[in-house]
Amino acid sequence: MGFYPGKGTVMKKQIFALLFCLPLSTCSTYNDPCDKCGDDEACFEGTCHAALYKGMFHVSSSVDVIFLVDNSGSMVGEQVQLAHSFQAFASVLEQKFGDTFHVAVVTTGMESQACPPCDLNVTASCINETGENGRFQDRKGHIIWNAGTPEFDFVQDTSCRVMTDSNADCFYDTAQERGIALVGVRGCGYERGLAPLRYALDPLSNSYNAGFLRDDATLAVIVISDEDDCGEVGEVYEATRDFGNICYFASKGEGPEPDNPDYTPMTYHPGDPEQRPYQLTPVKEYYDFLVNEVKGGRKGMVKFAAIVGVTDPNDPSTTTIEYEWGSHNRWGIVDACTTPGCTGNYCYAKPGTRYIELAEKLGGLVESICQEDFADPMMRIAGASTGYLRIFPLSYPPTSPDSIRVWVDEIERADNEWSWDPEKQAVVFAAAYAPSSYSLIKIEYPTACQ
Repeated sequence: MGFYPGKGTVMKKQIFALLFCLPLSTCSTYNDPCDKCGDDEACFEGTCHAALYKGMFHVSSSVDVIFLVDNSGSMVGEQVQLAHSFQAFASVLEQKFGDTFHVAVVTTGMESQACPPCDLNVTASCINETGENGRFQDRKGHIIWNAGTPEFDFVQDTSCRVMTDSNADCFYDTAQERGIALVGVRGCGYERGLAPLRYALDPLSNSYNAGFLRDDATLAVIVISDEDDCGEVGEVYEATRDFGNICYFASKGEGPEPDNPDYTPMTYHPGDPEQRPYQLTPVKEYYDFLVNEVKGGRKGMVKFAAIVGVTDPNDPSTTTIEYEWGSHNRWGIVDACTTPGCTGNYCYAKPGTRYIELAEKLGGLVESICQEDFADPMMRIAGASTGYLRIFPLSYPPTSPDSIRVWVDEIERADNEWSWDPEKQAVVFAAAYAPSSYSLIKIEYPTACQ
């Protein structure tokens, strides 16, 4: 435990799980009812119970990292922060995995009615020459500031589609100030992150994106976006005055009646000739795809982190989609957060609820995008992508959550380091106390084992 292989070594380590359920025996006839219970038993309400839970998590000595980067018009500052924080991130990967890590970049662009291919006439909210749609980016971007306005210059390098320790400077070369991380800001205004992620891994993993995905490597996905996920192409109508706000209506399942300052909930947009209901592909479907289809049910081999709009960084799950009547006589989306010290048009972020939901399902990490510096969040995410786990679902419901005891590498953890989540039926470690890679987690609790 606590071991990681040296550079160049390929070794797969697994943490095994076992649940022991011993026969129940009565302890009510003893003066001290629990005298009859064995060392591996717990006395609860006059009955001896026994259950030893050890979480089963597959931990690999190699990792495939996908950065899912929003390339819409408001993201220049965030791309610069990502680029400048990557070197420290990569140093953690090299320390943990040696030369066995892969890195690739995917954008939030999917070709659609409102997001056609870029050309001389269409220069914004469009699809770049790589085709996007889940294709790994191979354009090394450089920003030229023209009177305070960013202009991007790109140099294509197909060898940068899949980055390793030998060409990690493809992500961002500090000397040249150029890299794949700078994907530009002319991308689709209907930001879709989960759809291109799925395309990137199937079917493109065997064609355009070949050479990246490995069966025995942990898959780590890191999202950087100031908007929420807009589901699959065709799920929202892209020709209304509400523009990208319709993505939030569909995500929430309810939107306001247009042009009416008195909030009147609607379940579809009246401007949509097909009257598509406000709904997007459930996040659970992407969870199942990543865990079951990509990694064959090995949940521990999928890590997910999101740098997105959150209302409370200490409790991202409280982030919700709310509406407000705006100065343009239209309903808008209430900002989730604002970047301290920022001035200009793009100092805010909208709630990233779907990314937050997926991170929670995978026991991942959520960071606020409203920060002036990504250095600390990226280091925490580096820990997440190298085996950081916080949520450990129990196989059986405990009869007494107050009796749960938790060990990490044979050291019992204090109650303030973890909590019981009755909704998830899981032990949840506080972020500051999350177990590291290769740890052995043991959770003991009384259960009827039914």
